[in-house]
Amino acid sequence: MTPTEAKNYLSNYYNLPFREYQEEAIEFILKSEKRFVFLEAPTGSGKSLIGIVSGIAKGGVTYSVHSKILQTQIIQNFPEAYSLFGRSNYPCLLNPNLSCDECSHTKQTPCEEKSRCVYDGEKRKVINANLRILNYDLLLSECNYVGKFSGSKFNIVDEADNLEGTLIDFSALTFTSYALGRLGLTSYIESLKKTSKNSDLLLSSWVGFAKTAAARALSIVEKLASVIDTFSSPFSADQIKMIKERTRIKRLLIKINLFVRNVDKTWLLDFSDSKWTFRPLWLTLELAEEFIWKHAQQWVLMSASFLPLYLECKRLGIPIDETDYKCLASTFRVDRRPIYILPVANLTAKTMDEETPKLVACIKEIVDSRPDVKGLIHTVSYRLANVIMEGVNSPRLITHNGQNRQQILDMFMESDQPLVFISPSMDRGVSLGMDLCRFIIVAKAPFLSLGDRIVSRRVYSSQIGNEWYSSSMLLTVLQMTGRAMRSADDFCESWILDAQFKRVYEKKPMSLALWWREAVSW
Repeated sequence: MTPTEAKNYLSNYYNLPFREYQEEAIEFILKSEKRFVFLEAPTGSGKSLIGIVSGIAKGGVTYSVHSKILQTQIIQNFPEAYSLFGRSNYPCLLNPNLSCDECSHTKQTPCEEKSRCVYDGEKRKVINANLRILNYDLLLSECNYVGKFSGSKFNIVDEADNLEGTLIDFSALTFTSYALGRLGLTSYIESLKKTSKNSDLLLSSWVGFAKTAAARALSIVEKLASVIDTFSSPFSADQIKMIKERTRIKRLLIKINLFVRNVDKTWLLDFSDSKWTFRPLWLTLELAEEFIWKHAQQWVLMSASFLPLYLECKRLGIPIDETDYKCLASTFRVDRRPIYILPVANLTAKTMDEETPKLVACIKEIVDSRPDVKGLIHTVSYRLANVIMEGVNSPRLITHNGQNRQQILDMFMESDQPLVFISPSMDRGVSLGMDLCRFIIVAKAPFLSLGDRIVSRRVYSSQIGNEWYSSSMLLTVLQMTGRAMRSADDFCESWILDAQFKRVYEKKPMSLALWWREAVSW
């Protein structure tokens, strides 16, 4: 089946021509004999169409995305596809206070509405479909716990630069203070903070703790099940509470058993007043194979931007000799997306207070010289956002806090005033095309926090960790500058003001794609 023949199965694209480079990308995917295909396709490439058409030509695809929002958008664009969310998104027919995630159906106490279960019905449709749309969390859950979406011939991961975080979270084991108390292990885990630095003793202590936790969790689940099996609908408030408690403990038990099977000496234990988390330092080839890669014969990983291939393979647990890689050119003219590197302030932890006034002065000059258009300022932190708000002191500037981000973003997008939105968290997942945003300012280089033990251990334990740290910052800047240039007839200029970006970029320019580098001016 040719790419054009496959595309014509789609009602929204029937007889429409491919965009530039789309057919080339699809043919590259179809011809590849490698197990992993990386496709770097910038804004305007139409990645979802490339993926869906490739799936049709392959005879079927499981297409996974990072967020439920994007999952919904893809279904709107491709009504021929079928989408499934997690059980908690579907209501229980017996009790509106419960979701399908808290189902009490067993062989001993069958649910009278089981044949009409909303989740079961949707899941059957998706399993039998050729075009299946899932989110990362559901894909991992289904492949590892249920198995219904395991064994596919062809899987696509969109926004794959986000995948590592989901995989780390999935493999991690977290105990909240409540869970430790419920299992009677509060004093036990406190002792783990004082465990010897001997790695063998450390690992045996962790495994011993986890096995004790598993035994106690299993005992609680069995006791709850014996009581829940006597329930009949409609359920009381206390019964609903007990059903939800069983669900939580069962999930924890599964994660404990995964931890026992996969933990090694490279894992870390992070702890705070409210939770304790065991996490792997890197996704090993074995860990990634167990959790995700063994569940399909071939994988296509798509993103607008990737780290250098050897770093992507390191962080995703992929053998580099099993990969193909292609980067598409941008379809947007360079003169419509200029990127100006203007290192007016050297923003390090030691120099921040001294250098920030220089940064604010430059931001004010840029904002004031563009009085009639909207803009976006990336700040990395709320503290810096507030400093810029106060220093620029313009009624055009708006910002948000941790609770009202979406509300303020909606206000910004709906307003016909030339507002300037200041935010520490708009580097991904936001589309501000045309008059919604005509200039972008990257105020500070967005390095990952060295306060995160995974980050600091990677950086200080290996050269590849240092390279990952620097390249991750560069990749985030690329994402930041891409929030507003969304179509060929759009226009947006970007300004990068932190000298720390210039320092890293001059050392590692090849970490960023040619289509981005060709737009840079000094």
